[in-house]
Amino acid sequence: MVKSHTLHKLSGITAVVLLLLLSVSGFFLDHKGWSFLYTTTFKQVPSHTLQAEKRLLTSYYRDKEHPNHIITGGYRGLFESFDGGRSFSAVTALQILSMVPYQNQLYLATSDGLYSYSNRQLHQLALSCKYLTALSVSNNTIVAVIEKRTLVVMERKNLKVLKQTQVKIPKALLQEDITLSRFVRDLHYGRGLFEGDISLLINDYGALLLTYLALSGYLIWFLIRRKGYPKRVRKLIRTHANAFAVAAVVPLLILAITGIFLDHASELSRFMKSVTIPHATLPPVYSTLENDIWSVDYNGKVYRIGNRYGVYKSDDLKKWSLESRGFAYKMIRRDGVLYISGMGSPNRILKEKNVTVLPKTPHMFRDVVWQDGNIRYFSTAGQDLPVPRFDTITLYTLLLTIHDGSFFAPWWVWINDLGALLLLLLMVTGIIRWRKRSASIKGR
Repeated sequence: MVKSHTLHKLSGITAVVLLLLLSVSGFFLDHKGWSFLYTTTFKQVPSHTLQAEKRLLTSYYRDKEHPNHIITGGYRGLFESFDGGRSFSAVTALQILSMVPYQNQLYLATSDGLYSYSNRQLHQLALSCKYLTALSVSNNTIVAVIEKRTLVVMERKNLKVLKQTQVKIPKALLQEDITLSRFVRDLHYGRGLFEGDISLLINDYGALLLTYLALSGYLIWFLIRRKGYPKRVRKLIRTHANAFAVAAVVPLLILAITGIFLDHASELSRFMKSVTIPHATLPPVYSTLENDIWSVDYNGKVYRIGNRYGVYKSDDLKKWSLESRGFAYKMIRRDGVLYISGMGSPNRILKEKNVTVLPKTPHMFRDVVWQDGNIRYFSTAGQDLPVPRFDTITLYTLLLTIHDGSFFAPWWVWINDLGALLLLLLMVTGIIRWRKRSASIKGR
């Protein structure tokens, strides 16, 4: 029978490089708001990774009167074209999280507050140094969302802040069950356990500990093979096998198992969507969702926010009611119609208080565009609207394609699966060895 020591050593040596790639890339991907992830670029990369850059685009605008004039924005910045999209020029490297056209200018929710853009002029308006994640403009009112958690209501003309508040939805309205598909994603992306940044910090803890364990474990093996470094080896073993490492088992177990599910999300989609998790068994975050504002809308009378449960509305930002079920990823208002883009839920429109499902529309569309008198839905997957063509990729895209395996080859997900399984084996054998070591120390 193979000893736990041998299994631990062989698993660690086999998986060390892969686990380092997954842990380091996962840590940075959890913090996608960091600007250097988009300002750091790479040129010599596989050609197929250039297509992945399109996923960073969040917004799209086409001038009705001058259809050759196109503006698109995203995490990589703002880009403008005057020739129908044959060429684009960069306007700013600020992250553009939302873009709302209103009265011949664009209002921009950026990584550095609220901006406006018109006639090739970019102006900072308000909320400097605030990371705005959603935006709505109506008549003389602007409603912005800071980091998915704080609503700010301002007068549009003088930019006076009228109200700044957090959305507190009654628990009675947060009793929704969710699918296994939604739960797996929430857990893996660091938003499925507790309110605020706690879930993300738990993920960070697991990723950082895994990075250290992989490096220290390899160094222990290397020094033992070289011989002559017994003191260093003993010191490394003490820092490698301790209570902090054992505490990382929980987040690493979650990340490993959910990672395997996500590696095969398309094949397992029907199964994961058919399994429903009752609200009574869900972690605490699903009973509050105070930091889960993905989209916002204000039509001059009614405030609406979109979260992972659906669309909630309020007349006074105090009393909220559920208006439409299903993850409201984006809410875009055009000519009195509210278009709701779903994430793992149907796309729909709200018109004259009636919600209607939008059939045959792109999943998770990012924006709504007028073209040739018709509505088009801007999506970063399989859409034919002209967008900037990049000859480099950002550090974020590099890390994302490494993490999901697409940087290497379509079959690389199976290598990631192997890494996850070896990680599970390392945790089991590691705990066995830690307990044996702890027992021998107590018995001295």
